[in-house]
Amino acid sequence: MSLTTRYINIVYAIMAVLCGMVIDVYVKDRMDYWIHDSAMLYQVRTEWLHSVIVVLDDDVPYSVGRKQALPLFALATDRMVKAGAKGVFLDARISKQMAAKMPYAQCMQEAKQVVWSEPQCISADQQQCLVVNSEAGNAPLKMSAKAIQHFSIAPYFDAQANLPDFLLYGWESAMSIPETGLQVSDRVVTRDNPVARWLDLSKDSAVHRMVTQLAPDNQDALYSSDQDKICNQRFPCRRVRLSLPISQVQTEGKQLVLPVSKLAACDQQTALETAALAKDRVVILQTTSPTEQTDRLITPMTTALFSPGQLTPGSQFIADEIETILNQDHPRAPNLWVKLALFIFLAALSVYLTVRKPALLGLVAIVVFLALLALCLLNPLIQLWPVFAGMMVFLTAAGQSMTVNLLIGLKEGRLIKQYMPKQIHNLLFSLKASDSFRNKRCYSIVLMSDLAGYTTLTGLLKEPDLILDLMNDYLSETAFVVQDKYNGWFESYIGDMVCYYWPFDEKDEKSFANAVKGALELSRLQDKFFAELPHRYEQKLDDSVLGEIKKIIDAGIGLSVGEVVMGNLGPKNGVQKFGILGDPLNLVSRVESLTRFFNTDIIVTKEFLPTIENNGFVVRRLGLMKVKGRIEPEMLYALGEDDGNDERFMPEHIAVWEKYLLAVEEEREELPVCPAIYEQDRKALAGWLSRNLLEDKVWKLDEK
Repeated sequence: MSLTTRYINIVYAIMAVLCGMVIDVYVKDRMDYWIHDSAMLYQVRTEWLHSVIVVLDDDVPYSVGRKQALPLFALATDRMVKAGAKGVFLDARISKQMAAKMPYAQCMQEAKQVVWSEPQCISADQQQCLVVNSEAGNAPLKMSAKAIQHFSIAPYFDAQANLPDFLLYGWESAMSIPETGLQVSDRVVTRDNPVARWLDLSKDSAVHRMVTQLAPDNQDALYSSDQDKICNQRFPCRRVRLSLPISQVQTEGKQLVLPVSKLAACDQQTALETAALAKDRVVILQTTSPTEQTDRLITPMTTALFSPGQLTPGSQFIADEIETILNQDHPRAPNLWVKLALFIFLAALSVYLTVRKPALLGLVAIVVFLALLALCLLNPLIQLWPVFAGMMVFLTAAGQSMTVNLLIGLKEGRLIKQYMPKQIHNLLFSLKASDSFRNKRCYSIVLMSDLAGYTTLTGLLKEPDLILDLMNDYLSETAFVVQDKYNGWFESYIGDMVCYYWPFDEKDEKSFANAVKGALELSRLQDKFFAELPHRYEQKLDDSVLGEIKKIIDAGIGLSVGEVVMGNLGPKNGVQKFGILGDPLNLVSRVESLTRFFNTDIIVTKEFLPTIENNGFVVRRLGLMKVKGRIEPEMLYALGEDDGNDERFMPEHIAVWEKYLLAVEEEREELPVCPAIYEQDRKALAGWLSRNLLEDKVWKLDEK
């Protein structure tokens, strides 16, 4: 590597690092949410040390509505505070204007029996009854003065916020409400998208109230972190570590979901035993059952890859928020210097691989992605690694460095494309950088086409430039279709001859079809080119020369198949050519040359008959021929199309020809009539007969 190139790569690495830092600052982690959310599943919260949830369990009959159950939650609050709970939050929007004249559940007996507080009937006179409020109806959330001082509630409905508190709590409790009030915010804050990932750090939040009740002297430490962000454009927030959604009562284990029926039992001793589980903890009251699909949030437990796909209860989200703050185990991103070091390493690695080991670049990119993913999944705290920004650093550095190499190698690339067929290019470039192609045996279809009258043609044109222009035009408009449309592998040009092949290990019907169709289209294009010659070159050649060329120029095509050796040909340290060697090349050359003796443009061997029949083409048998250089004879056929325009391949003419050919092969003295369209063929056979080249129905040809 030159010094200039080295400096350019260093500059590109620095630019890639800057790109990563810009993405990290402005795009932030929005592109990594799907990874970070999935990482939460591997470091999910499994224990609540400071919080408990109380739910409306199945032991409370369905006949008890949520409003009617409020006294049960008030009684549960009393008992849990008495047992040592630090705070209680009712996670529900409650109306202060409750229906006082309906029955309310006062406590729970065994076997799901409810003790009701019912409205009373006072006789106004002998014929009327005056209904008065039930005792619980006067204050559904009536609790002791001590309990109300540890109690908080979600905001009331806006129109009722200024109504007197005694409507819910009774006179005595209302007088004991602290100056800070009972209302706290239960809002869910979001950032960039609606999935709930963030805990609200605002001082008016329910979480802040309960954290203060648990740790009143440690607020500064708990609420100070360089990982804090701004949600909803105004609320301080922090990533929350979530637990898996819970949909059942749990009175044992590390995550307690207590039944209100036990806490509000009429038997106070039983209730206090359950309430003791809330000692030194805060409590979130959920006025719905654990399985009820209300107050549910879309969280990473819903949307992340491999998540359970469940919504998280609002009360459980609050418990996770409290635990995240008190345990200080919120998911973190690495600090700025760690990110910078990571980006520098990735940029340097990418540039090195691009220059020294480009073949490994894709593999290492995958490894880098998996490594960043592993950092997110396996680190217990620092899980918010900049995966997207890191990959952009790696890919940007690689792209910039590759640009330098591509610009330097652009000319070489054009030359390779110009002089190396695409199939061979794809084959050789699929090898590893340290490997070279090893010669191998395989079967191959071979197509060869040669111009008739080429020697005379060169004599007529005389000027080498004209000959080269003519041949280039001819090959561009005829032979290229075999490679471009029919996937033929280019073997070589030798003067006016062009050769293509289709290698295969097992018989490949598609390759046979491509070869047959390619030969037919090549023949049509050759005929078209020869017909347009006078017009095409009328400005370059005399009319007399064009006339002579049109008389003599023609082309034949041969197709054969057999075993070949495919590989490199040439000196080890010199210029090499990739191609094939083998008997099919000799055979196809002899077969193609026979088109000069028969009225056909294409001759094929018997291996192509099934493909020809399957594709609706036509053949005419020419005979069993042992060509020069071959030991075994080959049955050869003229190939064409029965399109109604070519008399050579009309079925009635072919049938008459077959009778004539059989008579010739059997060396009968009297021969049937040969169709006039095959006069050239008749003369060729007659000439061979005169030279005694037919033995046992085999034409033994001693010339090319």
